[in-house]
Amino acid sequence: MERVRAWVDACLTFDVETESWRSLRVGEAPSREGSAFCDNSIKTSKYNVFTFIPRSLFEQFRRTANQYFLFISILMILGSYTELFYSPLTAYSTIAPLAVILAVTMGKEGIEDLKRHRSDEKVNNTLATVVRSGELSKVPWRALAPGDRVVVSDREEIPADLVLLSSSEENGQAYVETSNIDGESNLKIKKSAAVETFTSRESTAAFGIEFEPPCGRIHTFEGTLKLADTTVALTASHFLLRGSTLRNTKWALGVVAYTGRDTRLVRNSREAPSKLSEMERVVNNMVLFILFSMAVITSVSTVAYAVWNKKNMKNLWYLCYRYNQADVPPLFSDNCNEGSHYATGSLWFTFFILYNNFIPISLYVTIEVINYAHAYYIDNDLTMYDEESDTPAVARTSNMNADLGMIKHIFSDKTGTLTRNVMKFERCSVGGHVYGAPDATPPYRLAALRQVVLAGESPGRDLATVMAVCHTVVPEKQDDELVYQAESPDEEALVKGASELGLTFDARTAKSVSLEAAAAGGNGGTRAEFEVLAVVPFDSTRKRMSVVVKMPNGKIRVMTKGADTIVLGLAKSGQDFAGLRSHLDAFAREGLRTLVLAQRDLSSSQYRDWAKKWHDAETASGGDRATLLALAAAQVETDLDVVGATAIEDKLQEGVPETVADLASAGIKVWVLTGDKTETAINIGYSAKLLTPEMYLIRVPVAGAEKGEAGDYGVRRQLEALEALVADAALKSSPPPPTTTTTKPAVVAMPEDEARRNLPKPLLDGQVDEEKQQERSASRDSAASTSSSYFASDHLALVVEGSTAIEVILGDPELEDRLLTLASACRAVVACRVSPAQKRLIVKLVKDASKRKTSGAASVFEQPITLAVGDGANDVGMIQEAQIGVGISGKEGRQAVNNSDFAIAQFRFLKPLLTHHGRRNYRRLSKVIIYSFFKNIVLTFVLFYFQADCGWSGTSFYESWVYSGYNFFLGLLPFCMGFFDIDIRDDVVDKYPRLYAAGLHRMDLNVVNTVYQTIEAVAASLLVYFPVRETYSRPGTVWDRNGKTADVWGFGTTVFVAMVAAMAARAVLLVESWNALVLTCLLFQAAMLYTFILFMAQTSVYLEYSFYGAAYHIFGLSTFWLISLALVPAAVTALQLLVTATHLELFPTISDIGKEIDHGHLDGRNLDPASLPLRARGWLRDALNALLGFSKDDLPTLVTRDSLRQVHQSLTREESLALGIHDDVASSFAFDTAADTLGAGAGPDNGDQYSTV
Repeated sequence: MERVRAWVDACLTFDVETESWRSLRVGEAPSREGSAFCDNSIKTSKYNVFTFIPRSLFEQFRRTANQYFLFISILMILGSYTELFYSPLTAYSTIAPLAVILAVTMGKEGIEDLKRHRSDEKVNNTLATVVRSGELSKVPWRALAPGDRVVVSDREEIPADLVLLSSSEENGQAYVETSNIDGESNLKIKKSAAVETFTSRESTAAFGIEFEPPCGRIHTFEGTLKLADTTVALTASHFLLRGSTLRNTKWALGVVAYTGRDTRLVRNSREAPSKLSEMERVVNNMVLFILFSMAVITSVSTVAYAVWNKKNMKNLWYLCYRYNQADVPPLFSDNCNEGSHYATGSLWFTFFILYNNFIPISLYVTIEVINYAHAYYIDNDLTMYDEESDTPAVARTSNMNADLGMIKHIFSDKTGTLTRNVMKFERCSVGGHVYGAPDATPPYRLAALRQVVLAGESPGRDLATVMAVCHTVVPEKQDDELVYQAESPDEEALVKGASELGLTFDARTAKSVSLEAAAAGGNGGTRAEFEVLAVVPFDSTRKRMSVVVKMPNGKIRVMTKGADTIVLGLAKSGQDFAGLRSHLDAFAREGLRTLVLAQRDLSSSQYRDWAKKWHDAETASGGDRATLLALAAAQVETDLDVVGATAIEDKLQEGVPETVADLASAGIKVWVLTGDKTETAINIGYSAKLLTPEMYLIRVPVAGAEKGEAGDYGVRRQLEALEALVADAALKSSPPPPTTTTTKPAVVAMPEDEARRNLPKPLLDGQVDEEKQQERSASRDSAASTSSSYFASDHLALVVEGSTAIEVILGDPELEDRLLTLASACRAVVACRVSPAQKRLIVKLVKDASKRKTSGAASVFEQPITLAVGDGANDVGMIQEAQIGVGISGKEGRQAVNNSDFAIAQFRFLKPLLTHHGRRNYRRLSKVIIYSFFKNIVLTFVLFYFQADCGWSGTSFYESWVYSGYNFFLGLLPFCMGFFDIDIRDDVVDKYPRLYAAGLHRMDLNVVNTVYQTIEAVAASLLVYFPVRETYSRPGTVWDRNGKTADVWGFGTTVFVAMVAAMAARAVLLVESWNALVLTCLLFQAAMLYTFILFMAQTSVYLEYSFYGAAYHIFGLSTFWLISLALVPAAVTALQLLVTATHLELFPTISDIGKEIDHGHLDGRNLDPASLPLRARGWLRDALNALLGFSKDDLPTLVTRDSLRQVHQSLTREESLALGIHDDVASSFAFDTAADTLGAGAGPDNGDQYSTV
């Protein structure tokens, strides 16, 4: 056995050779070695001419119903053309409709994919400029190949991954914007590798280049450039990524390194996945349930046939049973010998075919057409039309529309999605006063500060000078207008703010910056030039930047800006910062980004000594350069004179805070995934109202965490301890009321009871004493005994870092479970410093949580619907991974849109897309699906009852053509429901976002409702069949006319017409919105029914002879009209009204309450929009569900603000920091504010009033 296993392992094991470095020799004709190079085209479409039919058929047959009808068609063929069993229906009655259905749906998918092809063609055929034989020529992007020399002009998108050779700028530098790659809109400086060799765009010097094989790392690059007389080491600073944009540079010359699928951009994306909508998945499950039910009644019918035949076989000689008896006429004997004989077991297939309409064949076509109409509504919704960019909303796929109403998690990019990349200088604190406050009196408005600045030397002048000089902004002229290109929008805002205060930065050289000071009187102005002696750049450790400049008066000055916690600590002793701190606190409460500015003058000797140390540090070799530079900078960044503080408003897109708040009120958890720094992400969270001052902020890992021996930055211990603390807080919280749910639904469940009793103890390396550990262990045991299996709080927020925590967590099942558990208890989650690949993996982690059998999260994460929204190529991965991807048509290209399911122009349009279209589409489609199954269950059970009256022979009492038209006669009203139904007006939904819970909690389409509807359908079928049967079974002449008596066709047609009328009456009561078209459809359905029956009765002499004239007979009987149009529809409608009244009286849902508010039956003026109960009288519903065996809804244990405060107060400051818990508001220039009085539970007070002293 061991030998066999070893042999199998040897056969299945193979070595994968890693690709070696690539080599290019670039001259007149580039030579490529080392690997197979690909072309430069990209592809986001799913199909081509050859794969469309097979792949599209595969997509169609992922639907269970299509598989079912294909199977039925095969059975019909076998039953019709073989003697295996008897088919009561012909194959064409199913094959033809199935073919039409497949053709329609495949055609729709083909049209949608054609749009993707056209988008790809537009990108691939964009023209690029290349150097050929010393001349510039234009070629399409798809024609570029490695080794080609490409010239990129200002504001052009880079067509492939290039190595920068030269540019129009001094020293060959080039500025690029990579917002389409990593989401960052700041300009990045790139260096030319051979600026002295390539002095012009047309240079044709030959060279060689070797570089690493393709990979997905967007921040690194390694290679070597070999010139005739030198070799240049290539790094990421020489590398231009496809998708980035050249800015502030007239031209740049580069050589193509990677093309097409080898580029970093494409390597961070993937082929468009095949998405199955959640609604289709639910329908597939319903089909399986119905199929199981169908198999049951088929088996019951087969057994009943066997029992009945065994009891009555001796009397069935005329059916060829025991036809060899002596008293049987020879004619029967001859006919029976020549006829077909089927085994008893073969009747199972006969019944299976007979009941095939248990599943409506038209269901998927109905869904497809309704989805297409919903897509049309989205495309033409003017409330989602952006006038500024002339961009409408676009539904790029139609089969995901209803899923928009079931979203549990939204994963959003930050840059360009939540923000506009526009920041504005709003106010400042200088000289003990706040300037620019909304309620500022004239002496303290920014205009007054401008006069102070222009008047001459003053603290205000110093503040404006630091704002105008201490930065790395590059000015440029565009159409005689001064435009700033900045590495961060914060710096641009400060420079523009300085211009508002009278000091305009308008020129920069390699060694100086120039300002123009406006004249106090408004005419003319003076210019000042500052010689830049050194720039100490910002980094996340120092949290500040400085410049050393020679002033126009000859003084040497250090200008510093940075986080208040840092700069105030570097200030000269003796300064009073009480007023400044209060101003910073007030700025923070408004969500403004704060920055403290300071300065220091150096003597000539001080500067000379420092300059030597700075030069030595800059030229140091080895790994100590960064340390030496930091030490040198620290020598001048001390004893600073604080000149003031600035407050910047981060310009969010219009309506973002309101949209985020409404989505949260609707019960949707919003995750922000960004590549920005932690502090920047937190600030955006506060600005967008995703984070609020009342929240406790949990940062994973803790600030300044070391990698440690375990290599996990302490994440494992931190998550264990936080899990225990949340359980402790839950124990101190009051349980939610049993009949209502007023909180947002939790996202992830805690482990089940037994697992919760084993929650890990907090391991904080001794920072939590043993007594507290014992107390919390007891708390966890008590929390485990609560009725809920998971926790939720509106006062917790989680911030997790990608480069440390996410890197450790992803791939570790235990840590992934703990992260999901902690995220479930938090109102909001922010992940920062995450790469595009990590964004995708986070979405996948949440999306697949229900599959994690070992995770306690599985009970709540039952098929959560995720939505990812972004605007750049760095968001493509998560957009494709989520069930629904939304692309924003922003400033970062169209890669996100091209890979999305829906496209919008602004983040605020996400609210109407979900709460208006999504909610309505979900409710409409749910109603159509349930109605479609309901009417076909009635149809099948009526046939089942008839079998008891025909000896379980498998006979149908419907004429086959009339039978096949059942779904057609009832097909128009479902379209009307799907097209026009409006249960609640949009303005009511806007006022009560909680109404979105109908889809979020699957209140319309779920297992419980399916079972209830099935029971009602069975009851309705009894009311359809037995009243008609009762009139037929009684002796009399009510069915006789002109010497003709009614037969089985008359009986069957009466039942059929009565059933269609009853189901039409049901649809009439289900329709919410009536118009002329709905009435027309109702009348047209009725006309088609009677016209078709009359037509078949006249022409059936060629098809079904025995049906000839049957309709003319029964249509002339008043009994027929009384039963089919009055008795049966009235009985079925009475049942429906009874069920509806019971539901509204005893089990109203949030949608029912919303309709009463909308229709004026319930006064909602004094009703809290957040207090609408999901279900009323929950105890009664729970009791009924328990009686029927359904599980009780698992509601979260609410973790209140008071309980969190109690737990937090039991911790020391050191313990809180060790756990990563912050109760202070982070709102600064990419840093944390120094406020100690702000925090969770602080609540509103008078601290937001500005002091002027």
